[in-house]
Parts: sequence; structure tokens; C-alpha cells
Amino acid sequence: MFAVPCNRWMPALPVGRFLVVALSCGLSSLLCVSPPPHCRVEPLPHDTPKPPGYTRFVCVSDTHSRTDGMQMPYGDVLVHAGDFTELGLPSEVKKFNDWLGTLPYEIKIVIAGNHELTFDQEFMADLIKQDFYYFPSASKLKPENYENVQSLLTNCIYLQDSEVTVRGFRIYGSPWQPWYYGWGFNLPRGQALLDKWNQIPDSTDILVTHCPPLGFLDWVPRKMQRVGCVELLNTVQRRVQPKLHVFGHIHEGEAVLVFGLAPRPAPCITFTINPPTSQPRGTQLNKCNRGSRA
Repeated sequence: MFAVPCNRWMPALPVGRFLVVALSCGLSSLLCVSPPPHCRVEPLPHDTPKPPGYTRFVCVSDTHSRTDGMQMPYGDVLVHAGDFTELGLPSEVKKFNDWLGTLPYEIKIVIAGNHELTFDQEFMADLIKQDFYYFPSASKLKPENYENVQSLLTNCIYLQDSEVTVRGFRIYGSPWQPWYYGWGFNLPRGQALLDKWNQIPDSTDILVTHCPPLGFLDWVPRKMQRVGCVELLNTVQRRVQPKLHVFGHIHEGEAVLVFGLAPRPAPCITFTINPPTSQPRGTQLNKCNRGSRA
């Protein structure tokens, strides 16, 4: 399936492209070292036939309330890795939920990102106490307008430091990130973030976070720095070793990486997909083919 040389980064997909992944249950977890060899993944047409017995995941992030006119690929399960709004305003959440309701996927899984301010209750409690309005639209909200904002997501499964099992895959979602310019779900690097990642079960098959692990698709050119989380990196590589890690957050980092490592070269795919401005394309991953190194 992946007849391409290893140790190559995949060129960034055009913004708004989607990843379509077909997975089969009962596969071995990623055996990971640092730094791992990685391979380019060639996207397939979104309507590519799915092998029998597989589940096709369509994954996207950072749509920021710009879903109008978006053409979605065929699939079974939609995964959204956060930042589905600009500020987490109830009106934005309702619009996103209405859009989800128009999609044909059997299951839709969503986590929050740093732009979902109202989903971070501690952040909002501090924001509305400030003398100046850093986020005017959000800071003027009354607590009763956002305390139950998650309940507006009636057309999906919302995960926040929680899990769900879908078609035999154990999926865990978490919105936290190292401090990033005063947005929501910020935590200081170190123990505070590690405490969050320690909640991820060892047997997680698919991990959905908003932030990237350190060193993977986390480079911000205008700041000349990497903003990924080293505690997340260690958690993913050394303990959890998921079959699939989905994240977003850094728009400049959109790409797809696949790792296949001896002695068990069952690939793991890590990617970030960001806001929509072009037609979607898909990539299908056949993880049963252990004999071909990714």
C-alpha cells in the first residue's frame, strides 16, 4: 500500500484537504522509537472503495466556523480535532452542530480546541472578571449562556478527557495544550500537562488531541519555534502507542506522516488537517498489511 521511500516528509496538503483512513480492528499497536522513520502517504480519491470489514475515518480540524460549502468525503466516522469555532460563542456552536446534522456519517466525534473558549469554564471565569475585554464577544457573555455549551452539540459525541469505543476502536479525546497566546485550554508545560496525558488509557487505539506532540508538525515559521508538547510526545511514543493520532492546532503544519517500525511494522499515522479553502482528498491506510513496511 505504501510503496514509497521512508524518511521523507509528506508535502503539506492544500488547506482544507481531508484525510480518509480505513482501519481494521485487532491490529498491533505502534512500536515507537525516537526519532522514528516516517513515510509519505499518497492521498486517494475520497470515493475509493473501502475493503470489506474496515471502518473509514474522515478526519479534519480547525474549520473555525467556515464549513459553508465544504464538500466532505465518504466515510463511516468523522473525527474533528478541535477549533470548530472562532471563539466558542453559542451561536457558533449551534451553527457547527447544525452542519454536523447534515453529514451522513454514522458516528461523529468532536473535541474542543483553544478557540472554543466557552468550553473551558475556568478560562471563562477569569475572562469575565477582567477590566479589559481581550475577547469582547466572549467576555460579555453571562455564565448562564455558556455553562452548558457542550449540550448544544447534539449531533456528535463530544470528548473532553474522555473516551468512547466505536466499531471496536477505543478512542480518547483531549483539548489541552502548552500555553499559547492566552487562549483556552492552556496549561503550563511540565506536570500540569503530564497529569492530563496520564489520563489517556494504555489501550487507546485512536488518540485525538488538539495540540501536536513536540517535533511533529508543530513548527510556527513566523515565531521561529516549535510549539508542540514534549509530555504528549513521551506519552504517545513510550506508553500509549496508539494506532492513530489525530491533531490540529498549527495551521502551517498540515501534513500526513506514517511510521512503520521493526520488528512489527504495522503503520501508525499522525496528521493535522486545517481550514477549508479547497476540495477534499483522501488517504486510505490498510493496517493489516504487516509485511510491507510503511
